[in-house]
Amino acid sequence: MKSKEVIRLLQEADPTGEEEVSVGNQDVYDIAREPAYWDGCQQILIRDESLNCYNVIGAKYTSEGVKIVISPLGIDRALWEDPDLPVEYEGNLSDDYKERVEEWRQEAKDWDEKCKARGYDKKNPK
Repeated sequence: MKSKEVIRLLQEADPTGEEEVSVGNQDVYDIAREPAYWDGCQQILIRDESLNCYNVIGAKYTSEGVKIVISPLGIDRALWEDPDLPVEYEGNLSDDYKERVEEWRQEAKDWDEKCKARGYDKKNPK
């Protein structure tokens, strides 16, 4: 999908521009322009716009040109950077979310300790 179509669809879905955007339920962390071959060739779906519903009629890989990459970042990965990151819970959520976050926190802290034991501290790299 071309960036102008993404922009059009975003404006259609949120005319005020005030809603949160997610990719796979994760926050958008970065948007970058990269060569099409970077991190693996770009995958492009070929569409027939005359079809109303599922309109994919083909696909291709390309290493030519550039691509706009939307990179999400989930709470699980953010906790790897900062295991003490405050996490808020809104709405009618089960305790599973809190339990999962605490598991991620502990995994990140355990990993940090293993790294420190080997002489690497991400907060004070040498």
